Amino acid sequence: MADRYMEAGFNGDPLDFHFVMDSHAHLGQHSGFLIIDSSAEGVIRAQDRLGVDLTAASSLEGTLAGWQRGNDVVIDAVQRFPNRIFGYITVNAHDPDSVLAECERCWDGGCRGLKLHTGQGFNYDHPALQPALEFANAKGCPILCHVWGTELDHMEALIERYGASTWILAHAGSHLRERYVEVACKYPNAVLETCFSVCPKGLVEWLVKEAGEDKVIWGSDLDFMGSPNQIGRVLFADLSESIKKKLLCDNARRVFRLDA
Repeated sequence: MADRYMEAGFNGDPLDFHFVMDSHAHLGQHSGFLIIDSSAEGVIRAQDRLGVDLTAASSLEGTLAGWQRGNDVVIDAVQRFPNRIFGYITVNAHDPDSVLAECERCWDGGCRGLKLHTGQGFNYDHPALQPALEFANAKGCPILCHVWGTELDHMEALIERYGASTWILAHAGSHLRERYVEVACKYPNAVLETCFSVCPKGLVEWLVKEAGEDKVIWGSDLDFMGSPNQIGRVLFADLSESIKKKLLCDNARRVFRLDA
């Protein structure tokens, strides 16, 4: 039986009946392909079509290359659209001396989360990244990590050590899905994020069943991936309306401490 989430999806209507947050998005260009409009305004226009109120974004250039100019773009977006863009800090692990200072600069600019990616060529337990993790933990802010393979093997000790931060494990179910669930269940400060370039039938339902409805949050990977098809995985999932609201709203409010 269709619910209001399915009906909105079928009709192409925005989700205007409660707050919706996208926990994983990007600003800026990617060297591998052209993004038509990677600006903050472009992201907001895309999200308005879906009824997404707040988008947590990092810079693609900052995430993958550690370029400071990427953080400049995110800071500008946060300052111009504070009610629409939540900013992630990115750091350059190839320049360890810059890491803490960049965290402090971005925090002063309004960013309130940390985004890390192994695309820079370092595991998350590399010494160059520890100042950023310590900074995030001291602030109690969320840490979004690209996870696609065996990263969880070296992340477990970090999740336990930096327990004041909530660790968002991106692309849940993309590989070794049982490990995602194992880690999420073992650590109170670990949650699963849903964006995935393919859509295995029943994956979102399986993550909720195995990890729990409070342990899964929605993210799109916009503009690297399209938010309409990513949100559709939740809208048309075989889940109750109350659980869909948790994935799109309530769990993000808790993880990102929005009510505080």
